[in-house]
Amino acid sequence: MRVCEAALLTMAFALVAAPTHAENIRASDWQLWSEADIVAELSSRINLTVPMVVRSSFELPNPQLAGLGPVFDFALTNLVTVTGGYLFVILPQTGSGYNVHVPLAAITLNEHWRRFRFSDRNRAEMLIGLPGAPIRYRNKFVIERTLTSGRWIPFVKDEAFYDFSQSSWTQNRLEAGTGIRLNPLLHLEAYYLERSARKSHPNSVHALGLTLEIYVRTLKRSHL
Repeated sequence: MRVCEAALLTMAFALVAAPTHAENIRASDWQLWSEADIVAELSSRINLTVPMVVRSSFELPNPQLAGLGPVFDFALTNLVTVTGGYLFVILPQTGSGYNVHVPLAAITLNEHWRRFRFSDRNRAEMLIGLPGAPIRYRNKFVIERTLTSGRWIPFVKDEAFYDFSQSSWTQNRLEAGTGIRLNPLLHLEAYYLERSARKSHPNSVHALGLTLEIYVRTLKRSHL
C-alpha cells in the first residue's frame, strides 16, 4: 500500500505544481519532470519497467506531457542490454492536442570501472500520431559513481536527438543529479536538466526532475 501511495503522490504533485492559466509562446520555461517506474524482474536477465511520466510547467498550462507504457530489458551479457517497448504519450498543449503511440527499440552498452559505471544507449523510436510520424534516433551517455556508503549515486547524463524527417540533430538534454537508495525496493533520482531544441516551443527548458523507481519482488525471490 505504501508503494502505491508513493507513486500516486509523485504523479499528483506534478499535476498541481503549476498554475494552469494560458500564456503566450515562450522561448524558455521552468518545468517539473516527475516519473514513477514500476520495475519487475521476470527472470535473471529480463526486466519489465512500466514508467508513468508527467511533465508540468511552473507558468504554462498543464500538463505539458503525460506518458505510460511497458518497456522490456533483455541483458544479453553483462555489457550489452537490448530493449523493446511501447509508450502512449499525450501532448495536450501541442497543436490541438496529440495522442502519440511510441514503439521503441534500443541497445545499451555498459561498462564498470572501480565505482564508476558508464553506459551508452542507442534508441530508435517512431512518433505515431504526430504529423508525418517522425522517426528519431536518441544517443544517451551516462556516467555515475557509487559513493562509499552505497546509498548515494551521483550522475551526469547527456542525450542527443536526431530526427530523420528533418535530417538533423534537433534536441539535446544535459542533466546532473544523484540517485538515493531509500531501501532495497525504492530508489529515488533527483536532478536538474537543461533541454535545448531547435524547432519546438519553448526552445529551452530548465527542469527539476524526480524519478521514483519501485522494485517489485518476483514470486521466485519472495520465497528466498
